[in-house]
Amino acid sequence: MSVTTLIVTSLKTYTLTPADLLPAQGTIALFSFADDALLRQYAPWLPILKDLPHAEIPRTVAVVDTPQTGKVLIVFARRPVIADALPSGPLWAQREVGPLLVAASSPEIFTDLDASANSIGSSQAFTLLSRSATEGQPWIFIDRFLLPHSDSLTDVITENIFLRDATHLGILPRIGSGMVIRVFPANTQRRSLPLPPVINNSTFSLALARPESAFGDLYATLSTDRQAMLDTNILTFFASSFGDDVSFTYDFLPLLMRPARFSIAHNASGSTVLLMQGSASDAADRITHLHEVFRGSKTIARTVTRVFEKGRYTFRNVRDDEHMLTDEEASVSGMQLRKTMHAIQGEFCSAVQGEEFMMATDCEALERAILERPQEPGTSAIATGTLTRGILSAIPSLLSPTSPLASSAPDSLEWALSRQGDILTLTIFPRR
Repeated sequence: MSVTTLIVTSLKTYTLTPADLLPAQGTIALFSFADDALLRQYAPWLPILKDLPHAEIPRTVAVVDTPQTGKVLIVFARRPVIADALPSGPLWAQREVGPLLVAASSPEIFTDLDASANSIGSSQAFTLLSRSATEGQPWIFIDRFLLPHSDSLTDVITENIFLRDATHLGILPRIGSGMVIRVFPANTQRRSLPLPPVINNSTFSLALARPESAFGDLYATLSTDRQAMLDTNILTFFASSFGDDVSFTYDFLPLLMRPARFSIAHNASGSTVLLMQGSASDAADRITHLHEVFRGSKTIARTVTRVFEKGRYTFRNVRDDEHMLTDEEASVSGMQLRKTMHAIQGEFCSAVQGEEFMMATDCEALERAILERPQEPGTSAIATGTLTRGILSAIPSLLSPTSPLASSAPDSLEWALSRQGDILTLTIFPRR
């Protein structure tokens, strides 16, 4: 029995990994097989990484935050140790821990490196997030609190979609030409559903599996001031398009009980176009009501100016002109297209086929979207989107120029958020 115990103990010791030694309490980042460029990339979030000496080979590096000494750098290596794998010198302490050689920026940290049930390797977060990691490929395990915090509305929306309830992230920074970010834990109420496909030429789009619920969750997380600001923005937008006789809560939210996509594009003149796709059991009736409200909010009065006697007298006459406001219907690719257009005050257009609908603030853009729409269903996910970072000014902090996630993200990208068990997976890749 003693021989068997000795063999088992020796095997456990020999197979120790850095995750088996690092304490779950205090370990804020673990970089596995990370080269120097990748490590420096995360210095904006972890300035202590600037203190790490340069090396030509990928390394396993951790950052542990302790009450006694603050943040400590730890570098792990196995025998045979390659040159430059471990930093040395008066600012670094080295120890052997099982089969590992370890260098740390503070010797006090060695008392915390112990294979126990309190290591990050034994935590559920690490176990689940590390499943997709491939040996010899870089991956990063970080504590959620490292991510930048901002109270801007864009960041609040981003956090609500991607990071709600998250405690840890696993980042696979180089998957082909894209990136994979896995989030633990997944919100138990969220699940993937087929989403409307992307509209071509959009500079921004967001599709949600449960948009009405997502809006409610977002609203609940906002401060009173932010709620008031959001209410004002929504009311201002709808009042400018439909007047005061339309309600976001009663006229639009019922169209968002199922998966829907919101898109921003630009027409030939460069003006911004808003589009929405979705489905609802009473889509035709609700959209007919929106056309009536839009039409009722516009005036058909036209001012006619006449000049007599070479400019000595000017007369202005206000008269109704029914040609200022037109309403047209046509069938396009199986959808019933309706255009309500004012010569000066904008237009509202829709297309309905059964329970499926599309709406836009530009009729030409909507007709083009109908003709170009994919016939196959969209991606099954919790949320998907497209983003052109060079065009949108209000980008989230996670994709700002100083974010480590932005340096490898393309300027025009697509993303998809899905769920597998207790993990959310965010995939970012160049837009096709």
